[in-house]
Amino acid sequence: MLSPRISRMKERHLNTIPCITAERLVLQTEAYKKFAGEATPIFRAKVVQYIMEHMTTLILDDELIVGTATNAYRGASLFPEFQSSSWYISDIDDFSTRKKDPYYISPEDKKIILETLPYWEGKSMEDLADKVMPAHIKELEKDDIICVGLENGVCGETTCNHDKIMELGLRGYMEECQRNIDAHLPQTREEQEKVDFWNACIIQCQGLITYAHRMADEAERLAGECGDPERKKELLRIAENCRVVPENPPETFYQGLQMIWFVHLYFYIEVCTTACGFGRFDQYMWPLYKKDVIDEKNITRQEALEMLESFYLKTNEVYEVRDNWYATSFAGYPMWQTLMVGGQTRDGRDATNDLSFLCLEAASELQTRQPIMALRVWEHTPEELFRYGCRMVQEGQANPGFFSDRRGIEISLEKGGTMEEARDWAIVGCTQPAPGGGGAEGSPDAGYVNMGKMIEFVLHNGVDPATGKLMGLQTGDPEKFQNIEEVKDALKKQIIHHYDLIRQGYNLMQSIHMNRYPVIFASMVTEGCVEKGKPVQNGGAKYSTCGVFVTGPANLADSIEAIDQCVFRDKTVTMKELIHACDTNFQGNERLRQLLLNKPAKYGNNDAHVDGVYREMMHYIARTVQEWPDARGGHYAFGIDSQTMNLSHGAVTGALPDGRLAGEPLCDASSPMMGRDVHGPTATVKSVASMVDAELHEGALYNLRFDPHGVQGEKGLEILEGVIKTYFEDGGQHIQINVVNNETLKKAQIKPEDYRGLMVRVAGYMAYFTELDKSAQDAIIYRRPHLASAE
Repeated sequence: MLSPRISRMKERHLNTIPCITAERLVLQTEAYKKFAGEATPIFRAKVVQYIMEHMTTLILDDELIVGTATNAYRGASLFPEFQSSSWYISDIDDFSTRKKDPYYISPEDKKIILETLPYWEGKSMEDLADKVMPAHIKELEKDDIICVGLENGVCGETTCNHDKIMELGLRGYMEECQRNIDAHLPQTREEQEKVDFWNACIIQCQGLITYAHRMADEAERLAGECGDPERKKELLRIAENCRVVPENPPETFYQGLQMIWFVHLYFYIEVCTTACGFGRFDQYMWPLYKKDVIDEKNITRQEALEMLESFYLKTNEVYEVRDNWYATSFAGYPMWQTLMVGGQTRDGRDATNDLSFLCLEAASELQTRQPIMALRVWEHTPEELFRYGCRMVQEGQANPGFFSDRRGIEISLEKGGTMEEARDWAIVGCTQPAPGGGGAEGSPDAGYVNMGKMIEFVLHNGVDPATGKLMGLQTGDPEKFQNIEEVKDALKKQIIHHYDLIRQGYNLMQSIHMNRYPVIFASMVTEGCVEKGKPVQNGGAKYSTCGVFVTGPANLADSIEAIDQCVFRDKTVTMKELIHACDTNFQGNERLRQLLLNKPAKYGNNDAHVDGVYREMMHYIARTVQEWPDARGGHYAFGIDSQTMNLSHGAVTGALPDGRLAGEPLCDASSPMMGRDVHGPTATVKSVASMVDAELHEGALYNLRFDPHGVQGEKGLEILEGVIKTYFEDGGQHIQINVVNNETLKKAQIKPEDYRGLMVRVAGYMAYFTELDKSAQDAIIYRRPHLASAE
């Protein structure tokens, strides 16, 4: 049960609309003018240091963990060095009224923003990308056929070396950087760049330390004005913590929480990043927890729980402002802050401890959208821990997500990790496993390809039927295809061509980021960067990959199977007739559409043939793109994930041979097309598991939904456990489960005020259902709610 303090804080969270504030924009503009002319890493470091020296020190009532990314609660900043001021200005009047991820802007902040933005006109990464990106790639992006990452953001998504942070504190990093500087007398450009990077790291450490000391000053000031003896004592304790961390290693569990929050907060102040994960929290925080709670009994377990819940609530305060397209494709204010528990130790023992349970307990009590809990499962995971996670899901919390340790280890080995690092794997990004130790830089959003458009291109010899433009490869007259193998060959050529265009665009963006936008602090705390004297953008991380993804893979497999069944095997329709039916959205041809929907097998029902088609196509992509190097010396990695891009990509895609109508959403990540998994959950998980293995270096995100009536009581809990275990035993990597019925979701659409805390899994993240726009809500309702009847 939540303490009165945490209850008040959660209520404030639910009752506060996210807002955009002007403070960081103003401070950054001042700093850009002040420090122009410095070497790029030094310049960027000094800008952030200036912000930390002057930004508001905000401490809210009841807080135990302090530090905010802006001068307002649930505030968001603008980052005009990355995102174009043009859409900031054009959208500013719509932010508060738009249906997709709205933000409040006060009249005062709006005035300041509009007065400040002219300085940034044409200076952003997004503006530069628009100038240098090849015209054909830009046109494909504009038409929602592909998208390319890094055009208006950073390759961040940091899961850093938390163990080293806890051991050294920032003072230890500064000393390491200074030793490296002292050992170098630069004789080449490369050596000078290393020295500049190390100096920049020191400057940014000083910025965060200064901010922490300013927070201590503020806590002491508030304590001096406080008439409540208990709160005054808390404020003085907060001040004491901020004098110790992050400059020095934490001495208590409480200081450890404050240390980790300061570090993560800095990621979001430095750049407009997302998906900065907390890694294996129950491992690096365990020594402090054990000391304070178990060995020395300095605090009770209940006190530790309240501190942890206060920490969790802080994670719900960071935001990234997105334009309308991104707010559609990544709906629900996602920030992808993953906190992982369970799994194995580096030497192969079970890693579960009491903090593992406390982390799940805090999430279960709070039921907020952040952090996203990830539970690693292997054969020696205690049944009690696994069941705790399943019970949370059964109660409709949409948390945690479950990850196969076996698959995580195999993928981490494929990515180059040692066995010790592989056992210590963590999520970098959304659901992507990477070798442990905080040395993996994932840059997971290199790009997505719309499989629906790939089908349309092959059926129109490279022409987009929506626009009449020749946008793809000319793979031949589809009416002359003699068999399904020729169709698949054409699709493979078409698909790889578009991934190659993403590679070209992304490598171009990476090259610009290397020279203009090095991320200093997040690089410093990523293993390999200080050692090499390079930021992650320049290949400093120990392991570097670029994730490329896919929208509509089930539609691809189902369409191939439908063409094979109806055109080539049964010959019930000609290719020409099928193409015409799709081009006319099956108008006057509903009988054919029902044939396409019901006669051919559909992925998601444990049918070996169509599941094999899915696997063949996905693994062909993976084998091909994972041979490609990126601009940093890393390589591309393929995974199956779509976020909510299946909405925006589906909106521009016409009717498909699988029977899907024009404009409808494409399938959700690696799940079957919504509503087509008709043979129950066991058949569905077997289908998905059949195509997942370590060759998919970014894994496969899998959403599954149950109707609560089908998983009630002890029997229902056993069903959930059995489905997850079956999935992992058959080779699955990741699964996340919503337990909610359509009636509840539809009621929440009508009376959102009665369902403010209703949580749903969207993609690799959770969102409050009532904060999603209707199109995203409908896509979740569209997922089949399994009743888990006997199969």
